[in-house]
Amino acid sequence: MAGQIITAEPGRVTKFHADDGKFHIQTIADVEPVLEHAKALSNEGLDRNAIGDRHLARIPIVVLNAWAAKRGVTFDAVMQDVTLLREFLSDPDHSHFRVYKGAI
Repeated sequence: MAGQIITAEPGRVTKFHADDGKFHIQTIADVEPVLEHAKALSNEGLDRNAIGDRHLARIPIVVLNAWAAKRGVTFDAVMQDVTLLREFLSDPDHSHFRVYKGAI
């Protein structure tokens, strides 16, 4: 899909699209490095930090933002509502972002 690039940085591009008097913003991100890192941490059993806090997942902001938008909420709402975040993390479609594989 063509569009004018608004921002470009390593692994992420944001584009502006206009058609028939309507417009939208599209963000395209390469999440493969995040997936690989989450898998490596999980495989190595590194699901706790130095002070014992659980490391649940590595989630790219663009992924969580898109998921929130589909539910009609904002990224901020997800960050403030543990129920929404738990819903995202418990979905089998998002298991590849999980570092800790146990129950949340």
